[in-house]
Formats: sequence, C-alpha cells, structure tokens
Amino acid sequence: MGDTFDDLVSNLSSFSVSNEENCAVSRIDLYKTKTSKQDQETRRSKFLDRQKSDRQKSLSVLRNIEEESESAKKTNPYKNQLMLSEWLQDRPGDFEENWLCKPAPVGHRTLIVAHKGRTESYTKNGYRTASFPSLLPGGSNSSRSSYSLLDAVWCDTSQSFYILDLICYRGHPVDDSEAEFRFYWGATKFTEDLPEISSEHRKNKYPMIWLHSTNCDEGSLVKLMGQKQDFEVDGLLFYHKMGHYAAGTTPLVGWLKPEMLNESLGIKLGSSSYRMDLEN
Repeated sequence: MGDTFDDLVSNLSSFSVSNEENCAVSRIDLYKTKTSKQDQETRRSKFLDRQKSDRQKSLSVLRNIEEESESAKKTNPYKNQLMLSEWLQDRPGDFEENWLCKPAPVGHRTLIVAHKGRTESYTKNGYRTASFPSLLPGGSNSSRSSYSLLDAVWCDTSQSFYILDLICYRGHPVDDSEAEFRFYWGATKFTEDLPEISSEHRKNKYPMIWLHSTNCDEGSLVKLMGQKQDFEVDGLLFYHKMGHYAAGTTPLVGWLKPEMLNESLGIKLGSSSYRMDLEN
C-alpha cells in the first residue's frame, strides 16, 4: 500500500460512523423500524453486567500486537474491531447523569494502528488503506518500541482524522476502562503530549484532531448544536459513561441524526448549520 490515503480509500466502500453502512434501506427507514425501548434498556443492563466478567478479554488486534501470535497471521486481526452504535431509540432514564455526546463528521470509519515505527489505517472490515508517519507513540521511527490504537473518522474534505475514542496509548490498553476515563485521558494526551498532532508536517502526514465530548443535559446539547464545527456533521454519538470499548454493535453507544433530537430526546432546536435533509 502507498501513502496516499485519499486515493486508496476512494476505491473502497464508504464506512459511516453509524452501523447502517452500505445498506439499500435508508438509515431513516431503519430508525423508524425500531425495537422496543424496554428491549434496548434491558440489553444495556446486560452489557454493563457482562463487562465485569469480560474485563480480561482484549481486542484481537491488541492481542496480536502484544503477543505477535502465529494465529494472527492466518486471520485478519484488524477486521471487525471497531465499536459500533445502535440507533438511540428513546431517552435513557439516566441520560443526563450517565451519558456523554460527541459530534461525528461525515467520513470513513477507521481503525488507526501505530506500531513498529509506522501508522496504518484500516477500514471496519480490516482492509489497510494507508501507511504513513505520525506523532502517535509507535507511529514513527523515533518511537518504534511503543504502540497505540485509535477509533477515528477520516474526512476527505479536510484530509484529516477525527478521533472518536482511545483504545490503547503508548502500550497501555484502555479498552476495559470506562468511556468517561477514555475520553478524559485521550483529551489530556492529545492536548499535553501531542500538541502538534493536529497539524500536517513531515513527521505527521495527516492531522489528527481529538473530538471532545459534552454532557447530555439539554443545555449542553443545545450549546453543542449551536457551535460551529470545521467539518460536516453526520450525526451525534451518545456514549454511556461506564461502557468499555468492545468490538461490534453495542447498546451502550447510541446514534442520532441532529434532526432526531426532538423526537427521541425532547430537545427542540432552532435553525442550525447541522440541518440535514431527512430523505437522504
């Protein structure tokens, strides 16, 4: 693979932030054919309980890096490692207390792996789309001994990666840490350790921008929707504060289009730069 991410990714299917990629049925139709609120609430409780027993189960991509296992050579350890959302069907009972929100750009969902002096990006299905230097620990020749993993969205218009979540940093996995801690630690590392990673230069081929989270009370969400972003907003991701990072679809991460805030959460918005056509 070459270094030019935008050329390579154009040959692949578009992977959106939500879990309804490449589907003939529109995401709006899928939203309307939702299951019951009780079903989603029940599964959230079960996922939170199961986290306690699954704490020692790491992602296969982490095991591959840590163990350099022979079995990984026969399978693709980068396939299906991203955590995917469900439609947020109704307002959770603990929404204001236990949930965080991030705006998600229109783009290609990407797993970023910095290891052995190179940074590589992979699609949800495990296809490598680029290999390039970055300032991430493990992502360049100056930090070959370390490794890092990120959940990101590649944005064609800005030629940048927008970071949704932190899976591992400088050899310290945090996939079994709660989302609230992952977001705090990720924001801290990007601000204090990697202040130049949001810019393009010789040692950092593509800018990487950390997406900050906000609380889910009405005032915070209205303020978020009124802020100007430097990207086109695809939708909003809602993370349960206590949710771990787990591969696959989880009810502990919800997804809504901005126009659905009123219907699903009872939050009314005025005219917004995020306004989108519901028929798309």
